[in-house]
Amino acid sequence: MNTGEAQNILTKAQAIQITLANNFDIQLAKNDIEIAKNNTSRELNGYLPTVNATAGINSRLGGSNQKFGNGNENTTSNAFNWGSNATVQANYTFVDKTRDLTVKQLEEIANLTDLQLRQTIENNVLAVFNNYYEVAQLEQNSSVLEQTIELSKKRLQRAQYQYDYGQGIRLNVLNAEVDIQRDSINLMNLKNQIANSKRNLNVAMGRGVMTDFEVDTIVTYQQNLNLEQLIQAAQNNNIIVKVLNQNLNISALDFDIIDATKKPTLGANANYNFTFSDNAAGSFIDVSNTRGLSAGVTLSWNLYDGGRRKLQNQNAKINVETQLVQKEQVLQQLERDVRNAWESYQNALFILKAEAKNLSINQLNFERTEEQFKVGQVNSVEFRQAQLNLLNAATSLNTAKFDAKVIEIQLLQLSGQLMEGVK
Repeated sequence: MNTGEAQNILTKAQAIQITLANNFDIQLAKNDIEIAKNNTSRELNGYLPTVNATAGINSRLGGSNQKFGNGNENTTSNAFNWGSNATVQANYTFVDKTRDLTVKQLEEIANLTDLQLRQTIENNVLAVFNNYYEVAQLEQNSSVLEQTIELSKKRLQRAQYQYDYGQGIRLNVLNAEVDIQRDSINLMNLKNQIANSKRNLNVAMGRGVMTDFEVDTIVTYQQNLNLEQLIQAAQNNNIIVKVLNQNLNISALDFDIIDATKKPTLGANANYNFTFSDNAAGSFIDVSNTRGLSAGVTLSWNLYDGGRRKLQNQNAKINVETQLVQKEQVLQQLERDVRNAWESYQNALFILKAEAKNLSINQLNFERTEEQFKVGQVNSVEFRQAQLNLLNAATSLNTAKFDAKVIEIQLLQLSGQLMEGVK
């Protein structure tokens, strides 16, 4: 492999790095974190004073008739009056226990979005690795098939020479040509699958669909995995369990928030008011204006809410009980999933060893068959069968190798160790 090709290899570590930087779901989850953090700010939760200003102008056209006790009478008609007003008001809440606890709950919700980001990362990294190993498996299958085609071409060449020199029959040439065509079609289909899988991997990573690359086909396995440790780790570190625990923390604060509504709130306000009116000639008051500053302190205390808090407490308690039941259900399902994955993993490792042995036997059988074919002791059909047996054995080994790795990654994900344990 030349240097240019080596530089085009996408390693598993690079695939993770690209995914973390570019994956669309991860980017959206990060945006949710920013929004959740903004929701905990003092500005959004009424910790800072507010200042409002209003102004207006009004006018009136009309008349009036006024009789006084001394017998005088004042009459105006088609009189035009106008006036204006302006107010600047400032409000500030000093004490509000409900507000304080609501912010605390919002902070817990922000922590939940952090966990949800981790969940999104794990799901997408798991998908990336599934796609990565699919490409690797198809690439190795393609390499095996290419080697098979090269052998078939040599077989065709040999059959053609034998036929040309009168030592073979035309049927052997035709059989060799048919086998090459069949292998070539299979290789073309395999190349198409590889191209599709690469595009799937690029989309999962969040980069250009047509970006070309090669993958690392070397696979290593964890040597220190233990079933009971995996179950314990899953119960403590699995992201679904952590999300459930965080939701319980959020729900627990509902009781404190409900209780806080029993406590008084203390606030202050200040106003500056200005009014002006200009009345028509002959009015009782020609021109008037008022202005002034006022301030006050407000104490609000909800002494009785008609039983609302009692029902809210009942609903909050039911919500917590529901979440506890859900957690027990998840823990049970999680243990089942870990045990099932462990059994599948052990079975996959056993199959891997068996397939490796099977490949070795088929390789030896093919070499001996090839030697006998060269000296005419076996026919082309027997040679082709040995060739197909070798091809199938190599393909089965590739499948076993990557199946075992994918199951291992699923075990790590279930136990909450995906990002630390993937190699």
